[in-house]
Amino acid sequence: MPKKRLSVVLIGAGGNMRNAHVARIAADGAVAIAGVADPVESQARLLMERAGHEIPYFRNWRTMLKDVDADGVLISTPHREHYPQAKTCLESGRHVLVEKPLVIQPSHAKRLLALASARGLALVVAYQRHWMPHFAFARELVQRGALGEIRGVVAYVTQNWLGVGGWRLDPDLAGGGMFMDTGSHLVAAMLWVTDLRPDVVGASFDHAGRAVDVNGGMVVRFANDAVGTLTSTGNASRHDERLAISGSEGSLVLHLHQWRVRSMLLNDEPVEIPKRIKPSTPDAALFRWIRNGLADYESQAFALQVARLTEAAYRSADENRPVKVRR
Repeated sequence: MPKKRLSVVLIGAGGNMRNAHVARIAADGAVAIAGVADPVESQARLLMERAGHEIPYFRNWRTMLKDVDADGVLISTPHREHYPQAKTCLESGRHVLVEKPLVIQPSHAKRLLALASARGLALVVAYQRHWMPHFAFARELVQRGALGEIRGVVAYVTQNWLGVGGWRLDPDLAGGGMFMDTGSHLVAAMLWVTDLRPDVVGASFDHAGRAVDVNGGMVVRFANDAVGTLTSTGNASRHDERLAISGSEGSLVLHLHQWRVRSMLLNDEPVEIPKRIKPSTPDAALFRWIRNGLADYESQAFALQVARLTEAAYRSADENRPVKVRR
């Protein structure tokens, strides 16, 4: 049976939209790009080159939403813009995919999740690790008790993040630095896999002469009294990332290098991923949920926990003391 044809509009035409999302749209084979909005027309023209065809261009995303009918909206813009853009899109009746992090402020995450639920719409955050088979199976193992009660988590991510540059180094546009940006992937994966709820955070950040954090570390106490440490290093030579989870019955370690999963160990033994778990993408999930009427939709509630932990980490660093995570 052929796929139901869908249409989407794109807000933001930067490198991430061009290099990641356009390819995922094309891979579906039945999704049309009905419009692209970006204040810089040359960026939109580069996106059209990548897509291989002309796309209606809009300098203003609000104008595009008024003039173009579409099933969904993909948003890849500076973090500060996520909340007003996603809110307006949901209010207009469109399903939404937002690049990470969902928003800067936890209160905004709470409002968007409530709005999507009330309108019966999908709200998807583009955290790729959730669609990698290793992470999906890790979550299954935790949920079925293979590790017992979670007692501790150790996680880190490194990257030559300063080489990315651009608006991410502007605190007004980004809301934070390496930890808010790439670090968000690490936080989301940890919270999604373990379902832990952060309670108290003590954090410290080093700006390395920039206006935003480049390196940082924190200790987190969770609601079940588990503890965790997280570090983000933005002036490293390359990407490397680990998530180690310790429980009363076992331990699990996931290792990524240069954005690929390199190993997964359960009690120090390699894990074979069941063939039933297929790799996917957040874009493919959005398209599937639109087509099936949200039949198996997974709430993005973990994104609220990400926002809460992130806000607490920056507040702790500013106040130079551990702080309670706000609910």
